[in-house]
Amino acid sequence: MQTFRLLSTLFCILGTLECPVYPTDLVFALDISQDTTPQIFEQMREMVIAVVNNTQIRESNCPVGARVAVVSYNSDTHYLIRFSDFHNKQRLLEEIAKLSYQRSTGRRDTGASMRFVARNVFKRTLPGANMRKVAVFFSNGPSNNGDSLSTAVLEFSAFDIHPAVIAFKTIPSIYRAFAIGDTRLFQVIQPERDYTPALQRLQSCVLCYDKCKPDSSCFRAETPRARGYVDAAFILENSRKISPVEFQKLKDFLSAALDSFDISAEPETSLTGDRVAVLSHAPLEFRPRTQRSPVEIEFDFLTYGSKLRMKRHIQESIQQLNGVAAVGHAIQWTISNIFSEAPNQRKYKAIFVVSVGETSRWDKEVLRDSALRAKCLGYALFVLSLGDEYDNVEIEELASLPLEHHVVQLGRIHKAELGYAVKFLKPFLRLLKSEMNKYPQAQLKRKCTSISEQRPLYGPPKRIFAVDNTMSNGAKLLDAGSAFWEPTPYDFVTPGNPFSSGQQIIVPGN
Repeated sequence: MQTFRLLSTLFCILGTLECPVYPTDLVFALDISQDTTPQIFEQMREMVIAVVNNTQIRESNCPVGARVAVVSYNSDTHYLIRFSDFHNKQRLLEEIAKLSYQRSTGRRDTGASMRFVARNVFKRTLPGANMRKVAVFFSNGPSNNGDSLSTAVLEFSAFDIHPAVIAFKTIPSIYRAFAIGDTRLFQVIQPERDYTPALQRLQSCVLCYDKCKPDSSCFRAETPRARGYVDAAFILENSRKISPVEFQKLKDFLSAALDSFDISAEPETSLTGDRVAVLSHAPLEFRPRTQRSPVEIEFDFLTYGSKLRMKRHIQESIQQLNGVAAVGHAIQWTISNIFSEAPNQRKYKAIFVVSVGETSRWDKEVLRDSALRAKCLGYALFVLSLGDEYDNVEIEELASLPLEHHVVQLGRIHKAELGYAVKFLKPFLRLLKSEMNKYPQAQLKRKCTSISEQRPLYGPPKRIFAVDNTMSNGAKLLDAGSAFWEPTPYDFVTPGNPFSSGQQIIVPGN
C-alpha cells in the first residue's frame, strides 16, 4: 500500500486546485489483457483509488460531483462497479481496493472497449448542458484493432465524451486515432517513474477541465493540415414518408452539417477549400421510364462561396417533393452531372445519403450497381439512416467500408439524435482527409476489376430522341424509357464516367 500512500499524499497537494462542481459521470477502464502483469494491475488500481480519493463523489440526488464506474477489458469489456452501486465515497474506495488481478489470455482491443463504454456504461447519463462524461482508459500496449479505435473516436466526439488514455507503453495507434478528434482535447498520458506530472495533467486537463475557461496547455499540438479538400454532395430524401416537422429538422441538420466544412470562397476558380452540393430526390413526377431527372438540384459545387448563403437556401428554398425513394438513380445522376462536370475537382469525393427507409423496388438494382461503381471510382459513401424502416443489406451495399465509419443509424428523428450525427460528421471528414481509410477499399479490388470494362446496368445516353423519329436509313432512335432501361451493344462507357454513354444509341430499323 506504499504506492497508495504516496499517491494520496500527492493528491492532497493537488487538491488545493479548485475544480468546477459540474456533475460528472467518470468511468475507469482497467487493461487486463494477456501481457498485463500483477504489478501493472496494482499500479492501475492504486491510481484509480488516488483519483477517487480526491474527487467529490455524488452521494445524493443533488447533481453535484461525480458518479464512478469501473470496467475491465481485453478483447471484451466487463463491469466491475456500476454507477448505481455506491452512493458513499468510503464504500466506493473500499470496493476499488478489493479489486484483484485476474490472469487473462485475451488480446487487447482498446477501441472496442471504448465503444462499449460509450454505448452502454454512459447510456443512462443524465442530460444537461453542464453534464460531463469522462472516460479514463489504462493501456499496457498497442490495441489489437486500429479500425475500432477510429470508430471509438468518432463516437466519443458524437457523444461528447472526454477520454484520456494512461499508457504504460508507447501506443502510436491511439495517437493516430486521437488526431482525428476535432477538439484536440483527447489525452494520451504516459507516466514515468514519477507519476506526479501524469496525474497533474489528468486532473487539470481531464477531471477538472473547465470548457468555459480553457487551459491552452491542455490542447494537443495541431496536426498538419491534410493536403487536400473535399467535394461533398448531400443527397436528401424528400419523399412522402417524411412529415413536415421531421423535414424541417432535416433542414436544420443540413445547416449545422455545413459547419464541418472549410468552404471555398471561390469554388469555381480556386483550388483550395471544400465544396458542397445539396440535391433532393425524388420529384413527384419522376419515374424511371420518363425524361424526368431523379433529383432536384438545390445548389451545386459552384453556386455558393459562403456557408451563410448555403444555410439561407436550405432554410428558405428547399421544399418537400413528396415523390418516392430513388437513391440509386440519384447517385448515378449526381456523379454524372455534378461531380464529373465540375472544374477543379477536389482530391477527396464524398456522397452523403440522407434517407428514411428503403429505396423503391424498381430502384434496388440501380442502387447496387451505382453504389459499387461510385466506390470503385474512389468516392466515400456515407449513409445517415433515419427511422426504423431500413434494410440492413441495402445499407451494406450502399455505404463504404468499414460500415462503422460510414453509417449512422438513428431512430425516429429528434434533436438529440440529429445532434449526434452532426458531431459525428466533423471527425469523419478529418478521418477522410487523413487517408487512414483507402478509397476504394482493398476488399473491392476484385469487384472493381470485373466491372471496369462493363457498361453500367442502366446508363442514360447524353442525347435522347423520340421513338417515332425514323432516320433516313430506316433506323429508329430509342425513346427515353427504352434508352434508360434497355442496354444495347451500341452503348458504352466513356473513360472517367462509368455512369453515362458518350454516344447516341441507334437501333437498326425493322
